[in-house]
Amino acid sequence: MTKTAVITGGSHNIGQGIAIVLAENGYDVAITYHTRAEGAAETKKAVEKLGRRCFVYQASLEDPEVPQQVMDQAHADLGHIDLLVCNAGNGGFRGSILAVTPEEIDRVYQVNFRNYILCAGAASRYMVRDKTCGSIIFITSSRGEQAYPDDYLYGGFKACVERAARSMALDLSAYDIRVNCVAPGAVWQPAPGAEDRLKSPFVRESIPLHRVGTPRDIGEAVRYLADEKASYITGVSLRVDGGLILPGMMEGQEKIPWVREEWKQRMYDQAMEIMEKRQ
Repeated sequence: MTKTAVITGGSHNIGQGIAIVLAENGYDVAITYHTRAEGAAETKKAVEKLGRRCFVYQASLEDPEVPQQVMDQAHADLGHIDLLVCNAGNGGFRGSILAVTPEEIDRVYQVNFRNYILCAGAASRYMVRDKTCGSIIFITSSRGEQAYPDDYLYGGFKACVERAARSMALDLSAYDIRVNCVAPGAVWQPAPGAEDRLKSPFVRESIPLHRVGTPRDIGEAVRYLADEKASYITGVSLRVDGGLILPGMMEGQEKIPWVREEWKQRMYDQAMEIMEKRQ
């Protein structure tokens, strides 16, 4: 029987790389996209060029009804679901707790936590009913482990996903379904001018392996964890970051820039603006 996978956020970067690697390894896939229709079409073309089927769904996964609808359609199109890869999210939010708003919390929660949980619930129900020894893989982030001063919200929810995955791994082990996470570090989509980015001080000085990650790096990690060769692995988070967060705090006499002065001023201004509006 042909292996199948559902990949949320499969229109670009990490999601696209995962879809292509899985197709190379014999998977038919179904992908979702939010706004990047052109990128989704590129993924579909690349997968079909490899001789595999690719179904594409436009989906706003922050809507609580949509995850179930996507899994219903994917199951109907693919026939069964062997693998779910929850990748769709938004890592753009960076800010200080001084400027937090209920709207920002809800937005980041809906896209980066709730959608993962609802997708996993919907897909696992099909796996259980079909008696599929399935696999669920959450794409998290090294930011779920490493703390940064402007990352309490996105990084916090990624940490929540990893903790939730461990409970799900216990829960679904009764049905031979494995649950794991892949936590990327700095990953850049290959693009014109990428050579210059590879020469940046950030890459040379901050990443021990001296290069950024690629979508294929993450795809290969997903492929491994989904494979039968990894059938004794569940409840883990595999960090794929070139060693980015290994060094931690370095010894030395120079001041450690926990918070940049310009960032500190900007966050202060936002906090005062919020307080003025409440008066």
